[in-house]
Amino acid sequence: MTDAPTVEAPVSTPRARPRRWRVIVAALLPVALFFALVSWAFASPVGASPDEDYHLGSIWCAQGDRAGFCESTSDPGVKLVPKAVTMAAKCYAFRADLSGYCPAADSQQLEKSKRGTFNDNGYPPLFYVTMSVFVSHDTAASVLAMRTLNALLFVGILTALFLLLEPRRRGIVLWGGLIALVPFGMFIIPSVNPSGWASISAATLWLSLVGFYEARTRGRLIGFGALALLTTLMGAGARSDAATYSVLAMIVVMVLKAERTKRFWLLSLWTLVLAVICVAFYLSGSQGGVINPESATPLSGRATLHLAMMNLLMLPSLWTGTLGTWGLGWLDTMMPAIVWMPSITIVAGVAFGALRFADLRKSIVVALVGLALIVVPLYVLVHDRILVGAGVQPRYIYPLILLFVGLCLWGLNRIGIGLSGFQLILIVGALWLANHIALYTNLRRYVTGDNAKGLNLDAGTAWWWSGLPIGPIWVWGIGSLAFLIVLAAAAALSWPRDTFGLRRGRARQLVA
Repeated sequence: MTDAPTVEAPVSTPRARPRRWRVIVAALLPVALFFALVSWAFASPVGASPDEDYHLGSIWCAQGDRAGFCESTSDPGVKLVPKAVTMAAKCYAFRADLSGYCPAADSQQLEKSKRGTFNDNGYPPLFYVTMSVFVSHDTAASVLAMRTLNALLFVGILTALFLLLEPRRRGIVLWGGLIALVPFGMFIIPSVNPSGWASISAATLWLSLVGFYEARTRGRLIGFGALALLTTLMGAGARSDAATYSVLAMIVVMVLKAERTKRFWLLSLWTLVLAVICVAFYLSGSQGGVINPESATPLSGRATLHLAMMNLLMLPSLWTGTLGTWGLGWLDTMMPAIVWMPSITIVAGVAFGALRFADLRKSIVVALVGLALIVVPLYVLVHDRILVGAGVQPRYIYPLILLFVGLCLWGLNRIGIGLSGFQLILIVGALWLANHIALYTNLRRYVTGDNAKGLNLDAGTAWWWSGLPIGPIWVWGIGSLAFLIVLAAAAALSWPRDTFGLRRGRARQLVA
């Protein structure tokens, strides 16, 4: 990496008008990212995300009883919902050799189900209520609309941050939102799983608050305050653990931006309001451990210590799981090494390199979130008396991964975050390849089952969206090309004037 400034000096000089090509590239980037995410939304059938039957049941019943969608029974913990909601994944979940085809997925016949928040009040209601707006008698169309909305929300919030934040912060928005997306983020964000909203919130809430504290005009202050409220509601309103992550993000920003001024403390009143919202949502759900520890076998002090040590040794597999070492979907869509190796290398390399430029405040917040990545999963594992792989999944801590990566980039006040031209080329190539193969692998698993041979996804198709005018190979091509455009546009905006890290004068000296 080339040297990047660590001092966050205010920019007071007038900014030069951006070149026309930069404006065009910057406008192209969010459009391409939207298409890349929507391609992933079309790459799996209804029911494909983890516990989607539970989440679909919660969505269909989020507005209470509605004829044909959600109807009561004599048992308040049991509802009547369409078979298309309860049965969609039962034909293929945990069976990667089977396609995503399931005859029951087209049935609107109502049947009894206990799978939903109406039975256990396990999750906050906001995510489900919002998604329920799209419920219709066409389950597939409803799910695709929900997935598309979530992709649009992510792209829209990132775009708003990119435009509103000071230029020196835009590199964090750009690269912090890209380098840790493949493959899990690309899969979970455009899904009907609440973890998608939790991930969006983790990547954007802290930057919204940074902009809120740094705003120097009333319009920007209101804009960032609104974005902070939106992303807080998305995180806390989706998962109880995401509510705690949101509070952690607020603490992190207050450490980074703390000042002995009246303005800071007045602005912090809004942060306090957001924290209260998180507490309220956290208390609204009963989401907690994986199992009931009271029903588990009691452990002695020595056995508890041994369990903690075993989990600590295996904990890194949860961190890398979101980058491809664990399966997608119901953990049954395994990624080849060519997916997770580039993703892990780039995230680790960029984050580690960015730590070269760390003042005291950055060191504190990075250490705080790093500690959370250890303590949070370890506490749940020991509390529930289980080992890594037996309940706690990487998606539970993925929001912390996104927050950690973003904080590592803090202080690199260039859009290119100090990357040389050669490094940008490597990142574009490696991340594109990882996404290209991951999207194909995910499509192959559902279109035919992963035992099928050959590159042509349209050959021997067993499952596909009814009425969609294009086949799976077109979705693969569009998604792959769109993500390549995203990465190429990001690299073009970040391209250093001193290509490959050598300024002309320094290059002449080296040649001489």
